[in-house]
Amino acid sequence: MPFVTARSEQGSWIVGVGGLRGGTVIYDPSTNEAFPGPRYQAHARRAHPISLQGKVYAISRHPSVRYKSKFDFEPWFESLSFRKGAPCIYGDDCPYWKTLPPPPFFPCLLDPMEFRNPPSISVSSYAAFGSHILLSLDCKEMGTYAFDVVKKTWEKVCNESLPFVGQAVHLGGSLFVACSTTQHNVTPPAALFHMSITSSSTLAASGKLTTNLLSVLEYPVAAEGDPLPLFCSMGKGSFCSISLGSCRQIHEGSDDTQIILTSFEIQNVEAILASFQTESAKAKDLQVPVQVKHQNQIYKLHGPFKNLPMPVIASLSM
Repeated sequence: MPFVTARSEQGSWIVGVGGLRGGTVIYDPSTNEAFPGPRYQAHARRAHPISLQGKVYAISRHPSVRYKSKFDFEPWFESLSFRKGAPCIYGDDCPYWKTLPPPPFFPCLLDPMEFRNPPSISVSSYAAFGSHILLSLDCKEMGTYAFDVVKKTWEKVCNESLPFVGQAVHLGGSLFVACSTTQHNVTPPAALFHMSITSSSTLAASGKLTTNLLSVLEYPVAAEGDPLPLFCSMGKGSFCSISLGSCRQIHEGSDDTQIILTSFEIQNVEAILASFQTESAKAKDLQVPVQVKHQNQIYKLHGPFKNLPMPVIASLSM
């Protein structure tokens, strides 16, 4: 079950979505209580939860209608509101998961011939930016699509895929951190990404047509990385990566899990953000060098705790 931090004016919560029973689990750190939320309608056990503007969005990782496989039918994209507080099933007027339109490249509009051999879809990278949710597939030819959470519409914003794998974590302003895919490393390094969405208008027969265009600039932070770590924002310009060790410690009668926590601090984040405001959006060379200080810490989980899921990842970002 993946976890995400939900925030609104009413408070902050850790939310788990999916799992074996396809449920919703909500933890309130202010009361130290966990309680069930509305049942997640989708068939997906492993969805990508995304927190944005007081709501938690969940999108299927592998939508599938293939016969004799693990079915993952619609709904593939849903949202749950936390704007009025945590949606507890024991309360009155409890909000529920609302179905949203899936991305246009999901297998939702197949003809009979296509349904016999449906495409294999896998979401490889995503990010929440402004009022948009950005999404790319492992198929690079599909490009990048954005979902406008206000208009509730999908739009293609770039012909290229997002240059990272997994989730890009917001660090403040237009800065994000994620695992880069442009270096073609076995273990992709952490990198900073500057994202911007600009609107352009063209005249059409029906009037003025406005389209959004995505720009992503990349700046390396670490020369090498751990295999697909989990990133957590620790405040403006600071973040940490959490990953399992390369192997479990081999001792007689011990199989403790090793966890590696690396903290990063961008020491000149204000200068970097100011530089983005003054330089051209098409400039690929940042005039202000990225100054990063990092520190490693290694922990071991003992006994029955070593196989537990990791909601602590979400709690660190609170």
